[in-house]
Parts: sequence; structure tokens; C-alpha cells
Amino acid sequence: MVQDENTTLRQSLDAVDRHRRRMFAGFTIVVIVMAIAQFRLGLAGTANDVPKMLTVVLVVLMLWISAKANASIEQLTKKTKMILRAIELATRPPAR
Repeated sequence: MVQDENTTLRQSLDAVDRHRRRMFAGFTIVVIVMAIAQFRLGLAGTANDVPKMLTVVLVVLMLWISAKANASIEQLTKKTKMILRAIELATRPPAR
């Protein structure tokens, strides 16, 4: 029974690690795309082209919201990992 619980906890920790790596990669991509969009906003010459300006601003806002969501998810996965490790430590037999 204890071995089965340890295996389950290990698999859970591994799944959290994989998810964290994917989220970090996604966050990096979002930040890069957001930086490019902001750069285009500054250099697009949008003063006379209101529809183009609104489109670029909308893209930047959507990417900003995505970045904030990714940051929140990253924090949740960190806390989940901490809780799973605490459970793992609590289920270990005391060292003698």
C-alpha cells in the first residue's frame, strides 16, 4: 500500500513538472509575441489608420491577458507541487 502511494505521488509530481515546463514555454512565447506586437504598435504609423491601430491594440491586450493568466497558472502549479511534496514527506516513515 505504501509503495503504491509513493508511486502515485511520484507520478503526480512528475506530471506537475511536465505541466510547469509547458507553461513556461507558453509564457515565453506569449512574451515574445507581445513584445513584437508592441514594437509593431510603436512603428506602425497608426496615427492616420484607426482600424489598424485598434487591431494592434486589441492584439496587445489579448496577449497581455494571456501572459497574466499564464503567470497565475504558474503560481498554482508551484503551490500544487509544494502541497504534493508536503504530502510525500508526511507519508514517509520517520527516520531512525
